[in-house]
Amino acid sequence: MVVGHAHAPPVTAGRGPVGSGPGEVSGQRLEDEDLPPDTVGLLEGLTTTRAIRRYRDAPVPPEALRAILFAATRAPSGSNRQPFRLVVLTDGDRAAQAKSLVGTNARRLWGAKRRGDAYDGGSGTDRASPKARLADAMGVSVERFETVPVLIFACLVRYREPTPTEGASVYPAVQNLLLAARALGYGGVLTGWHHGVEPELKALLGIPDEVALAATITLGVPAGGHGPVRRRPMNELVFGDRWGRPPPWAVDPPGTRHTSAGPPPGR
Repeated sequence: MVVGHAHAPPVTAGRGPVGSGPGEVSGQRLEDEDLPPDTVGLLEGLTTTRAIRRYRDAPVPPEALRAILFAATRAPSGSNRQPFRLVVLTDGDRAAQAKSLVGTNARRLWGAKRRGDAYDGGSGTDRASPKARLADAMGVSVERFETVPVLIFACLVRYREPTPTEGASVYPAVQNLLLAARALGYGGVLTGWHHGVEPELKALLGIPDEVALAATITLGVPAGGHGPVRRRPMNELVFGDRWGRPPPWAVDPPGTRHTSAGPPPGR
């Protein structure tokens, strides 16, 4: 397998030929096609992949889904058991029902969080503040949830009783998925909007009772764009030799922008 081979056309955001039959794209069988080339380098992708909640009205073509989900399936897991499964929904009756279930639940959960965390108070009254911008983005996202181009459920096939570390065998696949989407000009976001409607989703999608829904992911062509993410300064998050003491090399690159979100430094 060759990744980014010269003859493989890039998958550009919002475009990409759709084949006439299963496993075919532009007359070519997908199993005969290499993966498309990245649009960004690995380090750039790692430092610029934002949570994309709003999407253009454009499908994600099969060749892009194939590349993105292939990258997800290459993720590491404990003892290489690979207990994660990814249920992908695009269109059709079942997809519409799942999107409606999750969308209704997302609006309920976000409404409760917005009130409980006072998103419309304090700095949230300033419409230009990060708090208000996040609230607006979340509001638009949940109100339009049923229109997301792709809905993905990351599932964990449990082979033992639930443990605090079991997420280590499913969330790396989710991160691979989001980074691969970024590499091809798409975007997505990891959410927990399935919490509260798991039984209905399992019944609809035929997911066995012993399988846990670990994440709900939406995917599509960004309505906005990716860009450098804002995080705390590196020297607040990286310690050397002992707790609370950053090493001398823990220095952000020039132009890094920061956020003050999260617990106080050193905690």
